[in-house]
Amino acid sequence: MMKHQLRATIQTKILLLALAGLVLCALAFGGLCLHTTDKVVYEGTEKNLHSLTNIETIKINNRLKSVEQYVNTLNIAITGMLDSLGQLTDEKLLQEFTGKCSELIRLTIGNTEKAVAAYLRFNPEFTPPTSGVFMAMTATDHELRFTEPTDFSKFSPDDTAHVGWYYTPIRTKRPIWMPPYMNKNIGIYMISYVIPIFKFDKAIGVVGVDVDFDYITREIASIQILDNDYAFLADRYGNILFHPSIPKGRQFTQPENTLLIQSKLANGMDLSFVIPKSSISANRDNLIKNLILITMLILVAFIFASLIFSSTLTKSLKILTDYANRLIDGKMSTNLNIRRNDEIGDLAKSFVNAKMRIAETMGHMKGLAFKDPITNVRNRNSLDHYINEFNIKVSSNEIHSYGVIVASIDDLFKIKNSHGNSKAINLLRVASKLICTTFDHSPVFRANEDEFVIILMSDDLKNCTELQEKLKNSAEKTLTAEHPWEQVKLSLGIAICNDALSSSLSEQLVIAENNMLKEREDLE
Repeated sequence: MMKHQLRATIQTKILLLALAGLVLCALAFGGLCLHTTDKVVYEGTEKNLHSLTNIETIKINNRLKSVEQYVNTLNIAITGMLDSLGQLTDEKLLQEFTGKCSELIRLTIGNTEKAVAAYLRFNPEFTPPTSGVFMAMTATDHELRFTEPTDFSKFSPDDTAHVGWYYTPIRTKRPIWMPPYMNKNIGIYMISYVIPIFKFDKAIGVVGVDVDFDYITREIASIQILDNDYAFLADRYGNILFHPSIPKGRQFTQPENTLLIQSKLANGMDLSFVIPKSSISANRDNLIKNLILITMLILVAFIFASLIFSSTLTKSLKILTDYANRLIDGKMSTNLNIRRNDEIGDLAKSFVNAKMRIAETMGHMKGLAFKDPITNVRNRNSLDHYINEFNIKVSSNEIHSYGVIVASIDDLFKIKNSHGNSKAINLLRVASKLICTTFDHSPVFRANEDEFVIILMSDDLKNCTELQEKLKNSAEKTLTAEHPWEQVKLSLGIAICNDALSSSLSEQLVIAENNMLKEREDLE
């Protein structure tokens, strides 16, 4: 009986001690909360607000950067198709080149969100004043359609409202975001991103895209972080471009008892967030009450729950971090295995979707950057990239022997000078088809204007002699063609490397080039 009472007393003392400890902790923690609530609420919330506003800024910047990326891609493609100034000064060639550019814009403009116009305009100093491409959204069905380009002869170069989008980037010689303006040609308030095109030491023209400025302002107006906050847009000089209550053109004065967070957009504008301090501390009193009421429960339960939760959360975050690092390294084949029905699971799905979009964009850009627009074989950029990858494979003993053929179209420049660029392009395509048909198991590159490079491996390397003869015979058969631009005359140079580690691909290219030049001299 006494032992039972003794045990009960000890249990009671331990329970009372535990309860006293919990009460003391609760009182101490509650007192600390009362003392530091204001500081924690303001400082912690301000940090979170900066993170949230950064996210909103990134969303807007991503839309602007997608416009920049698209116009840059158009600029690369168009300058790549422009082989001579004669394509612009000759009426027939200008019409043909304009048609190709129109088709390029028509096929790709859908990738740019909320674009209201896309255009390619040529220098009116040596082309007609309405030359170029202008695709704009119609007022009736809101579809992008080709319309008559602006007639430069009707406006002064200083008329910003009508032709500022052309002359401003030409004068500055650099890509620019135009300030928001009302385009009187199509009646839309817009912002434009324009890149001047320079080639052959001349201003060729501009290529650009117009985006509905109301689309940007609607995005900004929809931002809601806390109660009664808002965002506004100003130019680099502080003049209001969009504000819920202040007219455009005025300066902003920060209201009292507000927090102002400013961010810089990709087009040079300032995106600002105004958050009332009353919204930050609105839940302070409720927070204090709730902390006092549930502190003891949290102290007991949080230790056990946090250990379990933090373990699973940390594991998932480590997996996501590793996955992100692999994506940064370009390892698109990496798989993500996270099955969670919460925000981490949503984040994992977003990572997977981002990987698919990145891979798609990389593939699209790689195709534009690595393909020759005339012959559809790989271009010089692709050859340089291939050489780097080839050297890696050689160093890892994946490649032991290989060969290189340099094929030169002997009469290309003669045809170009005598019959024009379009006939030279025809000769290039005929020659490219012969080469690709003969070496259908080997990568073919257009290394420069009149030379192709073929990398031989496996069966094509073993049969290189027969394949060379086949190519020469195929070229000789074209000599009976009616037109000289259908007659292919080739000079070939070959280099065989039986030990890939003994000589680099670049060195073998030089050898093949020299052998080709020697054969050309012998033929002459």
